Amino acid sequence: MQELLRKLKESYDQLSTGQKKVAKLFFEEPNKIAFSPAFEIGKHVDVSESTVIRLTQKIGYKGYAEVQEIIQKDLSKQRVITQYKEMSTMCNQSFVQELLDADVENIVHLKRVLDEKRMQQVVEKISGARRIYITGNLLSYGLAHFFSSWLNIILGNSELVLNGDDQYYHQLSRISSEDVLIALIFPRYMRSTLETVEYAKNLGATVISITDSELSPVSLNSDIVLNVPITPSINVDSYTAVLSLLTTIMRSVSIQDAERVEKNLLRMEVVYLENNIFYKEK
Repeated sequence: MQELLRKLKESYDQLSTGQKKVAKLFFEEPNKIAFSPAFEIGKHVDVSESTVIRLTQKIGYKGYAEVQEIIQKDLSKQRVITQYKEMSTMCNQSFVQELLDADVENIVHLKRVLDEKRMQQVVEKISGARRIYITGNLLSYGLAHFFSSWLNIILGNSELVLNGDDQYYHQLSRISSEDVLIALIFPRYMRSTLETVEYAKNLGATVISITDSELSPVSLNSDIVLNVPITPSINVDSYTAVLSLLTTIMRSVSIQDAERVEKNLLRMEVVYLENNIFYKEK
């Protein structure tokens, strides 16, 4: 949000009289901007809806919806900080329960908004792919590694692709129109991940993106986008709902491609037994 306010300050002298009225509202009543449609904001300061939208575009954003989302996330983060300060004087367990309740709400929200048709398309694309490549940005690396490892166990044709890895360009050279690239990308969006997605798209691969919003820049080069809520926090965002979605995808793929999955798991089990991999109590 600070970046948004900085842009407004720098552009203020070049704004029209009507746009200046709207700009002042960003500083004085950010809550109103966050939760009111553009036409209401215009009515509030006696300008047209188009004036409100043009202001957001003038300072470098796609439109009013993108600006609203930025402010909403910032207000959410501020609310978490306020709650932390208030709860610090109370029982620590209460604050922990608040955080866990927020994670539960994220999963409930995911259940409400998940597009089942898109979800089924994702499952079918994964099951039918020659090879599956999974990439992630800095903060979603662990999720990408987990997802690629499990898909490789059950399907046998998945791998993690990361810009900067010594195998990166070799992996890119093998991507074709028969393949699927799955991108896990959340704020702050890394340019390197977006470049990987664009490259795979240009090679004809089906690109599936799992991200936080329709406004995510990865949507531009994606064939299928699954939006999943994350909880902004003081320093560590919560990806509980993302993990829940990935687990649901894996379970669905296991059902969709049950015969192949069972064969792969049986082969793995033989190797485990032969090499005495797991601890057994005597």
